[in-house]
Amino acid sequence: TTERNSYRPISLILTFSKIIEKLVLNGLLLYLEQHNLQNKQKHGFLKGRSTTTAIIQLTEHILDQLEEGCTATTLFLDCDKAFDCLNHDLLLFKLRNLGVRGGAERWFASYLSKRKQLVEINYIKNNTKYKALSRVADIQRGVPQGLVLGPVLFLLLTNDMPGWIAENGHTVMYADDTVLTFADRTLELLEEKKKLTIPENQTILLHQRPSFKLKQNSADDFHHQTQ
Repeated sequence: TTERNSYRPISLILTFSKIIEKLVLNGLLLYLEQHNLQNKQKHGFLKGRSTTTAIIQLTEHILDQLEEGCTATTLFLDCDKAFDCLNHDLLLFKLRNLGVRGGAERWFASYLSKRKQLVEINYIKNNTKYKALSRVADIQRGVPQGLVLGPVLFLLLTNDMPGWIAENGHTVMYADDTVLTFADRTLELLEEKKKLTIPENQTILLHQRPSFKLKQNSADDFHHQTQ
């Protein structure tokens, strides 16, 4: 493809560093589990949280709303460029709020800092192959893709996201994909909930400065079939 937005960075890391990451990940997940800090509405990259558990949770919630005589609608959203644009300062702030402090906090700060990037382009000119390299630049945002800790750090950044719409709807998240479910007995109130919630989420995302945005992919309605 020639679309530059279709390309993703490749992270190069030593095997020994990957082993260290795995040890840190195991300790972090154990800490989150022991202190019940994992949001129950988030799935993916966590033990016992898969696409299956996400679908079950979503289906059960929709069926509960239908049994109460409500119409339900779902919005399928995607956090655009979530892993590329993750804000380091915000992530460290949220890790501190989860109790990751002292030496552990300094380790994560070091893990995210002093990473470099460059772009390599191979091309042919006059039947001769050439290689062009960009200047080396500092990586100031995002988590390394393809590494052990990256996905879980993104989950922790958005760990409080389901609570943002608790008043108006229900959230199920799998990795960087989000399903918002709204339900009410009248279509007018249902539409009002949707209109209130999406702008609120965009505003919260902007204020928290993670530099990614929610992008709506599709929507579905669920209602009782009339006889």
